[in-house]
Amino acid sequence: MISEFLWIDITLMALFFALWVGVPMWMIFKRPDRDPRETRTIPAYLRKPATADMPARRALTSEDAERRELVGAGRS
Repeated sequence: MISEFLWIDITLMALFFALWVGVPMWMIFKRPDRDPRETRTIPAYLRKPATADMPARRALTSEDAERRELVGAGRS
């Protein structure tokens, strides 16, 4: 009886270990991380600053503020 439980425990431990190691390895092989230099997005701090030929943002005037509507915070 004890040897049966021992073999069941060994089998369950092997299955648990295989899942513990296998699932993360499967995830790594399925979607490997890329080298950061190969990504298509560029962080904001590495982008070129705005140049003189780019249009400047227009400052808000009091007229713009009057046109804006206040939005309630869910209370009516």
